Amino acid sequence: MRYVLFALLSVSCAKHDVDVELPHTGRSLTRVERAEIQRVADDAFKDVRGQLEGLPAHLTLIVRWGKDVLPETGENGTASYPGNVMWTIDPDRDALATIRSQLRPTLFHELHHLARASRVKTVTLVDRAVTEGLASAFERDAAHTNPPWASAPDPGWEREILAEPEDSNTTRKAMRVGTSWVDRATHETGKTPATLVFASTDEILRAAKVR
Repeated sequence: MRYVLFALLSVSCAKHDVDVELPHTGRSLTRVERAEIQRVADDAFKDVRGQLEGLPAHLTLIVRWGKDVLPETGENGTASYPGNVMWTIDPDRDALATIRSQLRPTLFHELHHLARASRVKTVTLVDRAVTEGLASAFERDAAHTNPPWASAPDPGWEREILAEPEDSNTTRKAMRVGTSWVDRATHETGKTPATLVFASTDEILRAAKVR
C-alpha cells in the first residue's frame, strides 16, 4: 500500500515540459481525462520539438470547454506566441475520445504556428493562407491524419484568395488554398512542411509557381 501511494505521488509530482491548465468552468475533467491530456501533450511536444526549430523549452496548454469548435472534430486549437496553446473541447461530445483522437494532431498544427512565429510575421490574407497551409500539411504528414481543411481547394479558390483584400477573413478557404500551395512547393523543392517552416510567403509562392 505504501509503495502504491509513493508511486502515485511520484507520478503526480513529475516534471513535464507541458504545463496543462484545466477548465475553471463547466464540469471537471476526470482523472483519466486529465492523465490522457498530459500524456498526449507531452508526447506530441517531444515529437514536434524533434522536427521543428523555434519552439520554446516549455509549453502551456490551456484547456477549456466551449462550443466554438470545428464541427468535424468537436475541438479547436489556437496558438499564442511564444508558448501558449488554447484548446477548446465541445462539452456535449465524448471528451476522452476527443482527447485521444484530436489533441495530438491539433498540437502538431499549433506548434508549427509557434515555431514559424518565432521568425516569420503573418500579416496579409496570403500570408495567413501560407502559414495555415504549412501547419495543415505538417499536421497531415507528421501526425498522420487527414484533416478536411487540408483537402484540395475548389477550382477558382486560388484566384479568389489572391484577389481578396489583405484584411479579409476567409480562413477555411485560405487553409485549403494554402495547403495546395505548400504541396506544390514541397513537390518542386523536395522539402517538407517542417523544413519549410521559416520559408517566406514569396518563397512558397514562387516554388508553387503562383508568382
